Amino acid sequence: MTLLAVTVSRRFPPLTDLESVIWPGILLAAFVVTAAVVDLMVLFAARWKMIDLPNRRSAHALPTARGGGAAIILVMIAGTMLAAIKWEERAAAILLGALLPSAVVGAVGLWDDIRPLNAKLRLLIQIGIGLWITAVLQPFEAIHLPGMPAVELGALAWPLTVLWVVGMINAFNFIDGVDGMAGTCGLVAGLTIAGFGLVAWVPPLMVLGGLVAAATGGFLVFNWQPARIFMGDIGSAFLGAFLAAIPLLFEGELRATLLVPIVMGMWPVIFDPLVSVIRRLASGHNPLEPHREFFFHRLVRGGLSHARVSLLYGALAGAGAVAGGLMLDDTLPEAVRAAMPLVVVGMAAGLGVGTEAWCSRRELAPPGAVEHSPSE
Repeated sequence: MTLLAVTVSRRFPPLTDLESVIWPGILLAAFVVTAAVVDLMVLFAARWKMIDLPNRRSAHALPTARGGGAAIILVMIAGTMLAAIKWEERAAAILLGALLPSAVVGAVGLWDDIRPLNAKLRLLIQIGIGLWITAVLQPFEAIHLPGMPAVELGALAWPLTVLWVVGMINAFNFIDGVDGMAGTCGLVAGLTIAGFGLVAWVPPLMVLGGLVAAATGGFLVFNWQPARIFMGDIGSAFLGAFLAAIPLLFEGELRATLLVPIVMGMWPVIFDPLVSVIRRLASGHNPLEPHREFFFHRLVRGGLSHARVSLLYGALAGAGAVAGGLMLDDTLPEAVRAAMPLVVVGMAAGLGVGTEAWCSRRELAPPGAVEHSPSE
């Protein structure tokens, strides 16, 4: 029976079931509490010396509160603990394999926000987190695509899974560069995971995805252009690690089947930093150093507002999630389902080519030429 067929065959809790009200209420509370805590952080940011001062690589021009990701972490810890209590058979995996390592890398991010760490030390810590998550949840062993035999990862399972975790941590850190970007991408990623958790009928992962969406949504209330607070490494590192761990929480065949659709719902977060890393390595620059050469930075420098760029990335991620969902629809021809990843490839090519065409028309310097340019 396919994933969609399984969903149809399930019966949702009736409205008379208290649980059908409790969990939506918890998600709504997560949104409200996150927004309230972020608001308090904005008020006390100066007293706590958590202010981001603009510099030549900044995309903002005014001093802005930072560290707002702490509110996301606090709410996520509370909500995830409730999920672990409810589904106690999954508690060890959820807490030890996803929440705790994500909180640790978030704490490292807080330290980095206050006193910047050496890039190599930060990378070593991230690799340690990747090994931790992989050891607890076990690595991806195969990838399933419609109409194709399973791709067995074999000896590459461990290194690729660790690379996935480290890559996601850095991807969310890199993407947190303009108002609303990381929050919007986190919101779409959370909804994507919740949706696939519904399709596969894995309630704890429905709730965890919903919590990510609710918490990032509450943060966005104060991070939308013009942002009153930034997420900071504490929030972006936590989100990257947590969202990397969630696909590993799916069990058995579901893990191999849902990996690609989930990735398709987060592709802009992965694609933009990946291109930037490759481009900077090719030009002899350190890819871990802060810079303004991401596609989203170039779109802003080319005249688009932070809000429009964030909405663009959110829409592209949402389109990828829809394409991923269609991969699971067995009512479609197998060839159509197998071709869905090509939709994301096309969107990625369009984003890259379209960005450079846009910047060229506005006579913006090519990537690499803006390494030491002043803030605009």
